[in-house]
Amino acid sequence: MRPQRDDHLPSIAYGSMSLEQIQEGVSAEAVSYAAGLLVEAIRNYDSVNFSSAHQKLTLTEAQMIAANVIAHASACLDDATLQEQLARVRKAIREVKP
Repeated sequence: MRPQRDDHLPSIAYGSMSLEQIQEGVSAEAVSYAAGLLVEAIRNYDSVNFSSAHQKLTLTEAQMIAANVIAHASACLDDATLQEQLARVRKAIREVKP
């Protein structure tokens, strides 16, 4: 079971945060959170050809699939993908600079 966080603060939009605050928040925890979102997306995946519920996908299986998807994405990195993502990140950073 995940420990309960003591987060009683409302979510803050990037636009109201300083660059320093964003940099502090981008950490291994953020990457772990993103991986957790991927696991949940896999566990709830439902299409015409594949249903996680129908397959009775376990948490462990979903975690292993997520690890494989991340490894596959890492192996498929290319110039176009990195340039696109860098542009998106830099745009987001520019939008929050004072």
